[in-house]
Amino acid sequence: MSEASMTEDKRSMQQFAGVAGNRHYNDLDGFRAIAAIAIVVMHVHVRGEYVHTSTWLSTAVEPLGTFVTLFFIISGFGMCCGYYDRVKNGSMDIERFYSRRIAKILPFFALLVCIDVVAEGFSPNALWEAFADVTLMFNLLPDLNIQVIGVGWALGVIFLFYFLFPFFVFLMSTKRRAWGTFVASVASVVLSLSCVFHFFKTNGNIDDRRFIYQFMFFVAGGLLFLYRHRIESLNSVGRRLVLLVAVAVLPLLYVDVPAWASNVKQLVLWIPWMVFAIAKDHKVFSNPLTKFLSGISMEIYLSHLFIFQVIRICGLAYVSSDGTVSYVVALALTLAGVMAFALLAHRCIAVASRFIATSRRTGQPRGKHGVAEGDVR
Repeated sequence: MSEASMTEDKRSMQQFAGVAGNRHYNDLDGFRAIAAIAIVVMHVHVRGEYVHTSTWLSTAVEPLGTFVTLFFIISGFGMCCGYYDRVKNGSMDIERFYSRRIAKILPFFALLVCIDVVAEGFSPNALWEAFADVTLMFNLLPDLNIQVIGVGWALGVIFLFYFLFPFFVFLMSTKRRAWGTFVASVASVVLSLSCVFHFFKTNGNIDDRRFIYQFMFFVAGGLLFLYRHRIESLNSVGRRLVLLVAVAVLPLLYVDVPAWASNVKQLVLWIPWMVFAIAKDHKVFSNPLTKFLSGISMEIYLSHLFIFQVIRICGLAYVSSDGTVSYVVALALTLAGVMAFALLAHRCIAVASRFIATSRRTGQPRGKHGVAEGDVR
């Protein structure tokens, strides 16, 4: 493998972790791990329909789905860390960029889709939905109610962001243009919601999984990237004030707001924590466990409902007449299951990838010096 290819591989791995120059934003590993676990905690509770003697647990758990948008902000920041400068100065190989984005997310997702199709008995509906899923462009469909990998909608949003990233860099090429893009992204949500409320006479329940509703979070991540040096220059007093604000806004997680204000609430909730993470690393968010969980956070998110369904089929989701006990056991089994499944799937995908790569090199025509033509740089 050439030095350029190795450098590209390293950058591809680092971008999602938030690496810019020589700085690795370690706290973002912790945030990504927390976000993935929080979503599992919420979904196991909601899908299991557990009944507790006290309502406090349900009240605490059910709003945790909000952590999905933290993923989007981190993705916007991380992608800019890895690729912003290279796209802007024209040194990035666009074909390699897209191929690596697809290679990063499609194999594991496709594996889950195949398992789900088999579980559905190859029904026509499952096959059509699977086809939409593996294109990774399903967020553009008029109807997003795809049951195959029900949480996959977020992956559809992220892939559209990957797809549009070179144009995104253009929109973020200066701070002034970036702020204009942010205002436009907020305005587009307001305009879209106004049209939905007017033409469809909705009672306020809208499908906010579409890219247009989530784009502002990626823009927010891009803005944080543009201001990262100023954030990093905060002194200890400034960092303490940021932490104070971040803790003060946490109760917003449990405040119900109208649909039109939901995204604004989430921005207010997560931006102070992102600033806190960018300003300085903190051991509580950066440790071997959070790094491990961060490395498989997308796999945890995508596979946890599948693993929970397996636990239900095995009769382990309701082991006690006490709903709280059953929930805690099911949650522990789900978390253990997704970690084991993610590691096993990664190993299988890596073996398959090496086999395919070896087969391609073996099948390439040889030059006069016996070197595969595709190996010549």
